[in-house]
Amino acid sequence: MARRPRQPVDVNNLFIEVYRAYPASIMGRDEIDPTNSIILPASALKKLSLMKNFGDTKNPVLFRILNIQLGMYTHCGVFEFTAEEGTCYIPSNMFDRLCLEEGQQVNLRALALPPGTFIKIQPHKTEFINNPNPKTILEYNLRNYFCVTEGDTISVKFGKKFYKIDILECKPSKAIRTLNCDLVVDFAPPKDYKEPEKIPKKNVTESKLKFNSEEKPQKLTKEEIDKQITDKKFSGHHFRMDGKEISENVAKKIIKAKKEKENAEDNYDPRKCRIPSNPRPEFKYVEL
Repeated sequence: MARRPRQPVDVNNLFIEVYRAYPASIMGRDEIDPTNSIILPASALKKLSLMKNFGDTKNPVLFRILNIQLGMYTHCGVFEFTAEEGTCYIPSNMFDRLCLEEGQQVNLRALALPPGTFIKIQPHKTEFINNPNPKTILEYNLRNYFCVTEGDTISVKFGKKFYKIDILECKPSKAIRTLNCDLVVDFAPPKDYKEPEKIPKKNVTESKLKFNSEEKPQKLTKEEIDKQITDKKFSGHHFRMDGKEISENVAKKIIKAKKEKENAEDNYDPRKCRIPSNPRPEFKYVEL
């Protein structure tokens, strides 16, 4: 069976170069740190200008940057073409991601990435999700990133603070373009998130059994209640309505008289307390 002839490779549509990598802070370009854009030499601009999709704002040229020694890679865009020949300057977060050392060689290859449809992230600190509308903050900062790759750590700015966020998952591929696409964002719990301690609920059945097992209070008769009340002596001071102090002996007499009155009311017999029937009084008329 005859093999199909290979299609000729368009050399003008390829960009593969090797550069020595340095962190952008050496160049004094800290403004590219919260991005994944690199600085390339002017010679790279000449080669990229020969590519068909160069200058396309809807589908810009992106790069795969590879640590040749360790085989670790990620994806990025280009910020400007002002670096010295044979060198490139990389943001600090990408420099750490690729485990690079100053002056180490990296392989740079131009390619096109599919537009993203889904991304799952994990903030390093819970403080980020406590900000007002963290999804809007993330979408605004993603404008600084041409693309993202699973395993990347991006830096998001809000106010005067920077928050680090890990890229856990991307769809439809492990590396996606984030420009000019409808991206669904999903949040994973932050790394320092701690679930609130659960308060143990009281067992209703146990409390009922405990209550039923306790001895029921004894019912007291009226005489026992009166006895307990009268046995408790009043140890304070007694005062009359006009404010004068009453001695304890006088107070005891008052309590005793009150008690006798209550007993008299309880033992009231109407037969013993009958009103005598007096004859009708006679009225005499006196002349004045």
